[in-house]
Amino acid sequence: MSVQCRGVLITDGNERSALAATRALGQRGIPVYVGAEAPASLAGCSRYCTGTFQYPSPWKHPQEYSASVLESAKRFDAAVLLPMTDVAVELISSRSQDFQANLTIPIPSVKQYRQLSNKYGLTYWAKMNGVPVPESLFLQDGVVEKVLDQITRWPVIVKPGASLISRNGLWGKTSVHVAGNADELLHLYEEHWYLKQPSLIQQRIVGEGQGVFGLFSQGQPMALFAHRRLREKPPGGGVSVLRESIPLARPITDYAVKILQSSQWNGVAMVEFKVDRDSGVPYLIEVNGRFWGSLQLAIDAGVDFPWLTYQLATAGQLESAEVSYRVGVKSRWFLGDLDQLLLRLRKSDKQLGLSPGSPTKRQVLREFFNWTDPLTRPEVFRLSDTRPGLYELRVYLGQLVLTVWGGIWSRVPDPRVLWERVRWKLLGILGRRDSWLRKHVPQPVGKILVLCKGNICRSPFAAELLRQRVRQLGISVQVASAGIEAVSNQEAYPLAKRMAIRYGVPLSTHRTTLLSGEMVSEADLILVMETGQVRSMRERYPHAAGKVVLLGQFGSTEEYEIPDPYGGTADTFTRCYDQLTKACDQLLSFIAHGR
Repeated sequence: MSVQCRGVLITDGNERSALAATRALGQRGIPVYVGAEAPASLAGCSRYCTGTFQYPSPWKHPQEYSASVLESAKRFDAAVLLPMTDVAVELISSRSQDFQANLTIPIPSVKQYRQLSNKYGLTYWAKMNGVPVPESLFLQDGVVEKVLDQITRWPVIVKPGASLISRNGLWGKTSVHVAGNADELLHLYEEHWYLKQPSLIQQRIVGEGQGVFGLFSQGQPMALFAHRRLREKPPGGGVSVLRESIPLARPITDYAVKILQSSQWNGVAMVEFKVDRDSGVPYLIEVNGRFWGSLQLAIDAGVDFPWLTYQLATAGQLESAEVSYRVGVKSRWFLGDLDQLLLRLRKSDKQLGLSPGSPTKRQVLREFFNWTDPLTRPEVFRLSDTRPGLYELRVYLGQLVLTVWGGIWSRVPDPRVLWERVRWKLLGILGRRDSWLRKHVPQPVGKILVLCKGNICRSPFAAELLRQRVRQLGISVQVASAGIEAVSNQEAYPLAKRMAIRYGVPLSTHRTTLLSGEMVSEADLILVMETGQVRSMRERYPHAAGKVVLLGQFGSTEEYEIPDPYGGTADTFTRCYDQLTKACDQLLSFIAHGR
């Protein structure tokens, strides 16, 4: 191959698949130009990279991204464009007519891509066409309550219908979730907006992950390859960090080909299955309609998908119709494998969602340090091309330092918070807490203002509970609530509304209110939840410093701060609302009887 031939443009230079493609094509003398959002990237560091370019974020600036990639293709006079991620395929295939004047893009049409990348539609099609899928509930509108009684086994897997969703002109990535019980499932659908779109609730399949990779032309397989996952990050299911080439077997290969033929697929794709440990049935998980993360394994085993794709794009055919590969070849992403090891050592099997029969910590350690297998090749660090490995290590260590430093810094107590805790402890030892509270609680109290951060979880519950108790006691006290950082006119947090009902506190009509100076001036007593909020209020409203009190100090425990339950589970809300209930009851007893 002449080095003077027109080259290849590769996007998403920080993807390991981009590095694998850059090395594979560069070693054959094809000029490779690597793009990324930053000036430097994993693939851009490779000795096989001819040139690099930078583009705007495809997530935040999709139009500018497409224009930038098109301009780079013209500037480098590239013959082929290989988008490496879902968002790149989506955006480029949507504008394929703009790109294809002097450039070949060996990817499916946007219609083909969406047909198979949409998990909701793909699962339904597979179920109707004899391809095994996990037991699935199809949810169109996000109203999960109507299917709860149909779920008989936990945990379940919750899948958004699409991996990518456009919202307000911007693209966002969705995530697959695990729910261990009904409360967790309800919380997921309350927390994630994209689950209001079509989604799936599936039975969890315990078994080995296997994938069939292929290059297709009009639905016909030009090259096929299969692998199995040996280790993943996180260990309970995620990105493969150690994988092995396996023979193409039936019926899994037949299922994969059948799926890709159904859409007359063009380009590469990975069809992922989970093989049930007990029955041996391969259940369809998803289709990835682009180059996959473990691309280097296929290349090491003998199926050079980037080169084959280049041939098909430029010549319309492969040099050889025979494509074979070695079985038993392994590929290891070392830093990813290190992460999974640390997770296994730090967390329990239950925390990681591991199934019974998973390797013990001792076995995991022994397997991690087994570096003598001649068939295992490093994915990123290679002596023939060291810079990508060093770049990845530098980025990894930089992130590690930031994480460790952030963890240490977060554990260093604020001296002012520490003093407040010490003072409260001393007041308890000296029996002076009641007298200290009398100084901050006027008699009588006409207006109470309850504050928290967003006015969606804690303060609306406490305020409504106080209103109920005030009516029962016949005390003439007005109660209002607000948020120090609230967005006005929002409903209470969904899980907060659901949990508050258990306490007989309805929040269905609550709407958020942003704190104002007028509200502060009118209140006789201002109740906050955390020590930091006391300090913030005293700094912002020094004239009202004397009437700002932690609500939790009226409770009976030493833990007088009431943490924000937002984003937590039903148990988190129960602990919070129990603490608020005790504090509110004792506050009103204090007001009514003057202690």
